[in-house]
Amino acid sequence: ETPWYLYTWQGAYEQDGVTPQLVRGRRGPADPRLTQASEDQLNVLLGGVLNYDRKIGDHTLNVMAGINRETIDNENFNAYRRYFISTAIDQLVAGGEREKNNNGGAWNRARLNYFGRVGYNYKEKYIAEFLWRYDGSYMFPKDSRFGFSPGVLAGWRISEENFWKENVPFVNYLKLRGSWGRMGNDNIYFKNNYAEGQYLEDDAKLQEYQYYSTYGYGTYIVDGLLVKSLYESRVPNAFVTWEVADNYNLGLDGQLMDGKINFEFDVFMNKRSNILWQRNASIPQSTGMTLPAENIGKVDNKGWEFNVGYNGAAGDFKYNISVNGGYTKNKIKFWDEAPGAPEWQRTTGRVSDAQLYYIYDGVFRDEADIASNTLDYSAITNNLRPGDMKYQDYDGDGKITPDDRIRRDKNRQPTFQGGLNIGLQYKNFDLTVLFQGASGGELRVASDESGAIGNYLLEFYENRWTVENPSSEHPRITDRSDQYYSNNNTYWLQSTNYIRLKNVELGYTLPTRIGEKIGISNLRVYVSGFNLLTFSKMKAYDPESTNVLGQYYPQSRILNTGLAVTF
Repeated sequence: ETPWYLYTWQGAYEQDGVTPQLVRGRRGPADPRLTQASEDQLNVLLGGVLNYDRKIGDHTLNVMAGINRETIDNENFNAYRRYFISTAIDQLVAGGEREKNNNGGAWNRARLNYFGRVGYNYKEKYIAEFLWRYDGSYMFPKDSRFGFSPGVLAGWRISEENFWKENVPFVNYLKLRGSWGRMGNDNIYFKNNYAEGQYLEDDAKLQEYQYYSTYGYGTYIVDGLLVKSLYESRVPNAFVTWEVADNYNLGLDGQLMDGKINFEFDVFMNKRSNILWQRNASIPQSTGMTLPAENIGKVDNKGWEFNVGYNGAAGDFKYNISVNGGYTKNKIKFWDEAPGAPEWQRTTGRVSDAQLYYIYDGVFRDEADIASNTLDYSAITNNLRPGDMKYQDYDGDGKITPDDRIRRDKNRQPTFQGGLNIGLQYKNFDLTVLFQGASGGELRVASDESGAIGNYLLEFYENRWTVENPSSEHPRITDRSDQYYSNNNTYWLQSTNYIRLKNVELGYTLPTRIGEKIGISNLRVYVSGFNLLTFSKMKAYDPESTNVLGQYYPQSRILNTGLAVTF
């Protein structure tokens, strides 16, 4: 890094009155400085798979077994100097002796996996399969390093039974299937300084070696000298092991009228246990301990999915239409949370990542409205003013306190997502249409970055309380989070339900007889559009966004036209 200069024009001119007068300003670091770093990493992945297939009459047997071994070894080093005499030599040796520094580190990772499958099939009528994995991970201590993850599935093609063919011939395909499988997870992600909801954030770190009593480095003055110090950074967990997810699924597939109608229905349940999480909420901070992850969490996830389609034709007109959708919602069965929390604020029994909010109850329109107020707001503000929000006294104690916040039973993720596909074809013309939609989610759309730091959303600015337009519904604008009602109440929550015309494409294919005359085997011209229409109550943000600050690259409305030619 070296200093550099920026020339700016501030409106003045040289003596000739024509040439702009440029002002030179120094930018960048105060003096030349250099950082050099090196890193070596070796990844080794070894694996092997054996397969055995055998068919005896109507019976088919498939067997597979395999092994994977993965190791990663990393070493890194860096050094820093500043106060270079000159920028002519960009090497560390030319740097000054003051404030120089160097650092380095190394880490190793390893996994060993055994896996296999045994499958049985009788006339494509009865199908069964057993799967298994036996995985070992460096993330866990020796005694609990390996985890066994089995799975079974079975299918029955009911439509192949004689009693079905004889009595229900219009249902030409019907299959009942079910499965159970267990999966293990060794990736532990969260922040060391836990706060609610942070386990979902992008900057959560992989928490390795939780079974070790790890140490941190610092500095301390001993006998007048600054020396390197060592301190214990956390309490180890010698019993940490794999997270477990048990997945159950029951499905039904079918076709009617020789395939004109087809359908798929599934119901599923995912039961996660042994979830690795820190017991920091119930342990007082006065202990001074940073606790490791423990296998204490339990979360259930249930839902269903469907897909129904129809294909038909009338002369030269062909068409198909299908509808699909899925619903899912999870529930925290157990994890660590602060004891004594009111029932309406507890996370256990509710959807994960559900937040606490005061219940918005209108706006103080004027001083008379404030004077008639009977609730005590002193726990959250010392001065009520016109344009401030009213809150609901949820616990009925006559005071507005943090205990009046409720935990929502929704989060940023929709519980239902679905789509509608339409395909039409008439002679050489074709048309495809895709609608998609979602419901069940909500997003906080607030003014966290409005005011001195940035602009306001138009809907909040235009509807705001003012002296000239006193409102009993919309509050005064805030400068970021400088007011008690700036962000943590239900006024700012908006539904993310939407229906969107995601894609439309119209095409025309040149008849083959014409193309052959000019040496073309196929020619198709088309025009298409993406994100053409959106129906949603959310206007400021894209309803597909899950970022409360709107830091989300907006989806573009795109119109395309093209030509595909095959010679």
